[in-house]
Amino acid sequence: MKMFINVYMACLLVIVSGCKKDIPEPETNNIVKPISFYTDTLDISVFKTSLSSSEPFFVNHKVEGRNVLIECIVQGITFRETAGKKTGKIILYVDGKKKEEVYSAAFIVKGLSSGTHRLKLEVVTKRESSVIMKKEFDVTIR
Repeated sequence: MKMFINVYMACLLVIVSGCKKDIPEPETNNIVKPISFYTDTLDISVFKTSLSSSEPFFVNHKVEGRNVLIECIVQGITFRETAGKKTGKIILYVDGKKKEEVYSAAFIVKGLSSGTHRLKLEVVTKRESSVIMKKEFDVTIR
């Protein structure tokens, strides 16, 4: 009986400890993934730009597969909660349909279908809730 208990405990230990590393990551249905951290697996090219006063809303984008990486620079707007500065958000439209409200200056639009899509970004301040700046551009997914 003692040997049976030892074998049972050994099997239980193998079962309990064997599955820890094989737990899958949950998937979400969001089409936008904010970029708020550095990772070695995401290859984003670095660029230098100088903003002029005539361009208060600068947008850089890059198509990678079915995803579009978007980087925004908005003068006078922050996407963090801070005292004394205007806090804002970006409303994303894909092909004329509102898809997401983004609270980050850099994000990824994921899983677009093949073809040409029209993306529109509207900058809105949280207090005023009116569009203060917008940009539109086309992307082609192959």
